[in-house]
Amino acid sequence: MNFLTRLIGYSVLLLLAFLVAALGAQSWLRQQTQRLRSEALEAKRAQFTAIAKAVGPPDGRWNSSYEERLGAMCGGKVSIFGDRLPPPPGDPTVLYFDQKLSDSPTAPMTARVVFAASPINRLLVTYQRVTVGLMLFGFTLLAIGIFVAVLNRRSAGSDPEQPVSRDSTRAEIGSLTHLAETSVAQTAALSHERDVRRLAEEDARLQQRLLHQSLEGKIRLGHDLHDGIIQSLYACGLTIESARAMAKNDPVESDRRLGQCVQNLNATIRDVRAYITGLAPENLRQAGFARAVESLILELRAGREVNFDLKIDEVATARLTPQQTTETLQVAGEAISNSLRHGGASLVNVRLHQNDAEVCLLVQDNGTGFDPTRQDGAGHGLDNMRARAGRIGASVRIESHPAGGTRVILTLPLRQTS
Repeated sequence: MNFLTRLIGYSVLLLLAFLVAALGAQSWLRQQTQRLRSEALEAKRAQFTAIAKAVGPPDGRWNSSYEERLGAMCGGKVSIFGDRLPPPPGDPTVLYFDQKLSDSPTAPMTARVVFAASPINRLLVTYQRVTVGLMLFGFTLLAIGIFVAVLNRRSAGSDPEQPVSRDSTRAEIGSLTHLAETSVAQTAALSHERDVRRLAEEDARLQQRLLHQSLEGKIRLGHDLHDGIIQSLYACGLTIESARAMAKNDPVESDRRLGQCVQNLNATIRDVRAYITGLAPENLRQAGFARAVESLILELRAGREVNFDLKIDEVATARLTPQQTTETLQVAGEAISNSLRHGGASLVNVRLHQNDAEVCLLVQDNGTGFDPTRQDGAGHGLDNMRARAGRIGASVRIESHPAGGTRVILTLPLRQTS
């Protein structure tokens, strides 16, 4: 076996090793691509579920404006379909999932969310295509090397005494050197690509965490606006309506109620400023829980003839954390507002007391009541109370039935004290 045949044989072995490494890299890239696609789909599905729960169903029919609204909030395109879904998109750089919105047999609703794949996912797809191209190129070189080796062997068999020229040997050595340099360069390129991919994955995880934090902040802001500012403004509106009704018959009482409404509006403005600057928990701590509940009652009464029986154990409120105190006050305000607005109650009892392991808040009225198992979905008050209870590790129980009044019971675990 002459030198040229050995050189070609070594080159073929190197090509085989390169092809095996390329096959392994292709398999690994495929696994990473599938894993990242699955993580992106799960994250987007959780984000869409939270957005759909926060936004709620549309007021009327499912229309294109509602689909565009959901798509803008979740960063993709949302389409609502019935019982028949269109075929999936064929673009590998586009991800999608189907989410059921209604299981009704008469009117099933399924949302298809289509969004662009993350940059790292598209980069992995590009790497796969490049790896396939390199594998095809390697197979081509392997076939050429085998063909040249066969021709050289036949030539050596027909003329075994023919010497190998010095120039041919030098050319073959140069080819082998170039092949080695190419292999080293490809190894360095793959190492650089792995580093870039790792940094891109870390950046994608950071962006996902920031997105979840932003979404949670928006949902909590909606709860605070609904339970605080909107309730106060609604009570001011009712006060103005009652003042207008008695402006002719009792102008003195009408003027007094309008003055009270102005005070409530100024208090709402102060609450908004305190919320923006982050001073709301500190203001609540300084004023005291009982005084805060009394202010809520005075604000939400809005001129109604309602009796309130308020008994607050300040020792129990002192054992609550600032966050528990704030959320408990918001739950109490929402329950009192529901008793006045929806229940038409004439008597509302508010109790807060403690036992060995927990603090309990009770808001009970003698209003019209309702069936908790059959909600019309028009408001978000009950969902907001449950969400606030969950944020502080508490539980809320709502007991009511038509014409039997309503009881809202919030149970909070006590913080550990030394």
